[in-house]
Amino acid sequence: MILPRFKKILITTPLLLCTTVFTASVLAERDKQSIEAPIVKTGEGRLQGHVSKGVYEFLGVHYGASTEGGARFLPSNKPDKWKGVRKADTKGDRCPQPEVNMPGEMATVLSFSDLPTSEDCLVLDLWTPGVADEKARPVMVWLHGGGYFVGSGGDKYYHGSNLARGNDVIVVSLNHRLNAFGFFDLGDKAGSKYQASGNVGMLDIVRALEWVQENITKFGGDPNNVTVFGQSGGAGKVSNLLAMPQAKGLFHKAILQSGANPTIRGKAESAEVSKKLYEILGVESGDVKALQAMPADVIVKAAAKMGLLPFGPHIDGKVITQSPFDPAPSTYQGDVPIMLGYTKDEATNVFLTDPSWDKMTDADLTVRANMVVPPHNVKEVIALYRKKAPKDKPMHLWSSMVTDQMFASNTIVVAERKAAAGNAPVYMYKIDWETPVLGGKLRSPHAVELPLVFDTVYTAEGLVGNGERAENMAKVMSQSFAAFARSGNPNTLGLPEWKPYTLQHREVLVFDDQIKVISNPNSEVREFWQNILKEKASGTTAITDAFNAKKFD
Repeated sequence: MILPRFKKILITTPLLLCTTVFTASVLAERDKQSIEAPIVKTGEGRLQGHVSKGVYEFLGVHYGASTEGGARFLPSNKPDKWKGVRKADTKGDRCPQPEVNMPGEMATVLSFSDLPTSEDCLVLDLWTPGVADEKARPVMVWLHGGGYFVGSGGDKYYHGSNLARGNDVIVVSLNHRLNAFGFFDLGDKAGSKYQASGNVGMLDIVRALEWVQENITKFGGDPNNVTVFGQSGGAGKVSNLLAMPQAKGLFHKAILQSGANPTIRGKAESAEVSKKLYEILGVESGDVKALQAMPADVIVKAAAKMGLLPFGPHIDGKVITQSPFDPAPSTYQGDVPIMLGYTKDEATNVFLTDPSWDKMTDADLTVRANMVVPPHNVKEVIALYRKKAPKDKPMHLWSSMVTDQMFASNTIVVAERKAAAGNAPVYMYKIDWETPVLGGKLRSPHAVELPLVFDTVYTAEGLVGNGERAENMAKVMSQSFAAFARSGNPNTLGLPEWKPYTLQHREVLVFDDQIKVISNPNSEVREFWQNILKEKASGTTAITDAFNAKKFD
C-alpha cells in the first residue's frame, strides 16, 4: 500500500473515507448532547470533565490514595470518597523523579512533562467520545515509557483526544510510582508488611486497571474489552502484567512497542540494587522508619546516582511469580492476543547524547562492536551489516547493530514463543518510516511512533516534522492500533492483509510510506543474534552507558 498525499486520502482512500464519515456521524450525534461539561459518578464520588478537541476529557482522576509518609513502599489503597462534585480539568502530579537534562540535539527531538511531582501521584487522564450514551467502547490503557525511573502519562505526545475521537474508543493514560518509590525491595529485615515493596509500582498499575473495571461503564466503555499498551519501559510494564496473577482478567489484549521483555530480573539482582541504595542513603537495611521520614527529594537524588536502568520489578514469588515469556508465555495471560513491534533505528536518538557518534570511523566501529558481541564475532558482525547496508556510515552501522541486539531480538523471541504456544494470535510490525528532522540522520528512531499512534503529530514537530507524510502515517497507525483494541485484529481497510506471526512464515507488517507485509525479514541478521544470545553475551554496555550518561541534573 502506497500512502497518497493526505488531501487525496480523504477523497479516494476507503480507509480514511470511512473514518471521515464515521467521525462526522459521531460529532453529529454529540451535537445532540448537552454542551455542558459532563458529570460522571464514580465509586469515590462525582467528577466533572470538560470538552477537549471534540471529546470529553477527565484529567487528574485519582485511582489510588497518596503514597507519602507511612504509605511509602506499601501497596496502594483506594482513594478517599468525597461529597459534591470534583472538577477533573487539571493533570495530576508525576511521581518524584529527577529532571531529565537532554543534551544538544536530543533536546530538540524529545520532551518530557514539567508537571509538579509528589507522592500523591496515582492519577489517570481519560478521553471518551461519549458518556451516559449506553455504548460499550473498547478501552485503551496507556503505560508511559522512561524505563521504571522517569516519565509521566501526562506527556504531550499521549494526549488521547484524537485517538479516542477518530476511532470511537476510550483512552486512559496513567501515572504510577517509579524508581525507588515503586521498585525498592526493602528486604527481609523490613518485615513481611513490606514484602511487596520492590513491585509496588506494578501494583499501582493493577490498581488503575481495577478502577477501570469498576468505573469505565459510566464513561461509555466496555470493562470486558480493555487493551493495555505501552512503549519502551511502558512495553516492559505490559510484559510484566502478563506475568502477574493479580492482573488476570483485568485486560484482554496487549500491545508492546519497542520494549517486549521475555524475562524479569530475579530476587538476587533486585537485592543488589537495594543494597547499593541503602548505602548511598546511609540507612541501615530494613530501617523503614528512617526511609519514610526522609524528604522525597533526598531519595530521588540518591536513586539518580545509580542511573536510569537499575530499578525495575523482579520475581518475588507473590506479586510476580514467573517471567512473561521465558521459557514460554506466562500461564496467567496465555489467551491474551498480542501486537508487538519495534522501529528500524531504535538506537539513533539514544546516541544523540554521544557527541562522537556521527564522527565514528571504521576503527571506532570495531571497538564498539566488541561491546555487543564476543571478540571472535566482531569481524563477522561488521561484515554482516556492511553487506546489509553497503552505503551506511559507521554511525548507522553501529546504531543498527544495537537496535537489532537490544530491541529486535527480544521482540522476535516474544513473538516466536507466543506463536509457538498457539493459545492466542500475535501480530508483529516493524516501523521503517523515517523522520525528516535533523537532516534525516535519526531515520526511524526510538519513540518515533508515539505521535503516530496517538495521532498527535501537532505536538511532536521536533520528532516527526510537520508534513503530510507524518499526518498520513498517523491516521493509518492510530486506526490499526485501535482496530486491534476493538477486536484483537489490527487489519483495517486499505492495509495489505496482515496475518498473525507464525514460525513457518514470520509475517511482519512494515509501516512506511509504502506499507507492506514481509515474510521472514532479515533472516540472516535474526539468526546471527539468536546465536549470540545463546552464547549469553552481555551486550548491554553500550546502550546502558548511553542511557545513563549526562541525563540527570
